[in-house]
Amino acid sequence: MAKSVSLSGLVTDCYSGAPGTRTVAFAPAVDSKGRIWSGNYPMGSATRFDPSTRQTVHTPRVHAGAQYVRCLAIDNKDNVYAGTGVLNPRIVTWPTDSPAALREILLPDAAAKGFVYSIAAHSGVLFVYYEGDTHKELFRVFDLETAAWKRPPWTWSPVMRASAALPSGGDIYVIRNTGAIFELIRIDSRTLAAEAVCAVPGAPHALRVESSDGDTLVDVLCGVGNQYEYVRVSIGGKKVVQSVNVDLADTPLKVQALAPSKSGATIYLGGYLGDGIGSVDLMSGETWRSPSDAGIAQIEGMYPYDESIIYVGSYTQGRLFKFNPQTKSVTELIELRDVHLQSRPFAWAQAGGKVVAGTVAEYGYNTGALAIINPLNDSDITVISGPIPGQSVLGLAGEGDIVYGTTGIKGGYGSVDDTKPAHVFAWDVRQKRLVWQKPLLGEVEINSPLVVRGILYVSTNNGVIRLNKASGDLVFRYKLLNRSAAPGYKTSGITYLPQLNSIVHMSGGTATVLDMEARTRREILRGNYADMVVSGGGKLYCVEDGTNIVEVDAIQKSTVRSSADLVTVGADGWLYVARSLGGGKHAEPLRADSGFGPTVRGCHVVDWDGDGILDVVTSHDDGTLQLHRGLREGGFAVPERLAPGGWRLRQLAEPFWGLA
Repeated sequence: MAKSVSLSGLVTDCYSGAPGTRTVAFAPAVDSKGRIWSGNYPMGSATRFDPSTRQTVHTPRVHAGAQYVRCLAIDNKDNVYAGTGVLNPRIVTWPTDSPAALREILLPDAAAKGFVYSIAAHSGVLFVYYEGDTHKELFRVFDLETAAWKRPPWTWSPVMRASAALPSGGDIYVIRNTGAIFELIRIDSRTLAAEAVCAVPGAPHALRVESSDGDTLVDVLCGVGNQYEYVRVSIGGKKVVQSVNVDLADTPLKVQALAPSKSGATIYLGGYLGDGIGSVDLMSGETWRSPSDAGIAQIEGMYPYDESIIYVGSYTQGRLFKFNPQTKSVTELIELRDVHLQSRPFAWAQAGGKVVAGTVAEYGYNTGALAIINPLNDSDITVISGPIPGQSVLGLAGEGDIVYGTTGIKGGYGSVDDTKPAHVFAWDVRQKRLVWQKPLLGEVEINSPLVVRGILYVSTNNGVIRLNKASGDLVFRYKLLNRSAAPGYKTSGITYLPQLNSIVHMSGGTATVLDMEARTRREILRGNYADMVVSGGGKLYCVEDGTNIVEVDAIQKSTVRSSADLVTVGADGWLYVARSLGGGKHAEPLRADSGFGPTVRGCHVVDWDGDGILDVVTSHDDGTLQLHRGLREGGFAVPERLAPGGWRLRQLAEPFWGLA
């Protein structure tokens, strides 16, 4: 869903992509009539939205094999140019008033599977950036008048794919990097002859050209992190005539890929679309992040090897790093994309004296790999393609010489899902051979292999599966949830709590503590939770609401311990309990349970079923009356509906409820 934002900050729903679209609004562009265009995935189409009529029009899939319309540009004659991916990427063009009149522009030396990254439409030419057949980015210029690719009289590529010109046409302006010196360059749109104007402070995040008092002015926004500098360049004077330092507010990133230090005092983390590694001290709460030029990019998985080494897997390009938490230094070990066609290193483990990473394939491909690293020699890396052909490697766990792996049927984006069920497999690292592989019927994604006291467990979206470690045969299924999620990456996980001899399972924001021997369970979290990790001290941490790391008390007693406790439900859906201290005094409220929801109008503490454990009855905005049975070990059972309606405007009273 694309949204609109008013000048007052009001955000409203605007339009959706074509039916079946998962992602809309790739590279939005506006035509001369004020209509908004955007690209769709995985339909490989584009959408036109008219704000004046609120109507949408969708193109057909722009060509066979296109799953992405990844970038868009519109020229001054109202022609749309769409760059595609994944199979046989190309440019497709059509008039803005005729979205079905498609015409293709083929790309020279393009990858068979890849993307057009960016298109800029200028007077008579297109500046195009796309993936070449060697998986390197290519920059090319297309002449719209002759419908042919044009060779510039220079060999460099504009920095940051940024270019700009006056709306009426004329010269094109870009930034060139010449040995860490950034220069503003004027390019003649007819001959492509290039002329240096003057130096600017850095790489351009935005360029704009305007005309004023007979002079052409170019505005450039440069900078890194949250420190930016805006400069205005006079083309006539060939110099910077205005400069303003700009401090931008930090924007929190979605936290992912938690890893505890070996000492248990620190948690390391990555960020979605982030550019490095961060940490939080569990005692002081102090945070740290690496410089933005560390080169790590978006972290997908990590493995703490010892106090001086944390292995890190990064997207894109399937890069593996070694990070030293003591010196904060980063060493790149290997890039898996170009040679091995791998993209996302999710899984990590240690076995046979080696460290093993498991990966998801590059865009358009569907076979994952194992990268086996010698921790004593950074150059000693072996890549095993396709331990399970056609499937991604999503989880790893090591014991002795064996690494146990789990897979999913979803490959790199743009590939076709595998038709086989997801697998569990065992690989002998020392002997370099597959020991066994087992498909689990009905499963499309299996995660988090875990060996506990010699027993192998794996997780699914609906629970935990116990397997025979020697053969992979299924022993028992612990069904915890009833979800039907589509194939994805790491949408469930399990971890071991040694102090409880229990497994914590998380999927869909619900965390459940499972006693494997007694086969009992209790939900301890319900809401927006993900990415669990257990510290060296045995404490459980997870990510809340995407940006917070919280400690979770999995060893709980009855949540409401006395009828004198004060109990409330907040707008965030949490039950808060202020313990009675006696004498009419209460402790500060504690967040006690996350599963009450934001629609509670009133709550009442009772022992509904007479078992000696206090329960909570709630009335809701929809008029329902619900019972949350308290559990002896803490938390509440899934709510039961006591009345389907009629309680919206009523107050809960103090009589004896439930059983006599």
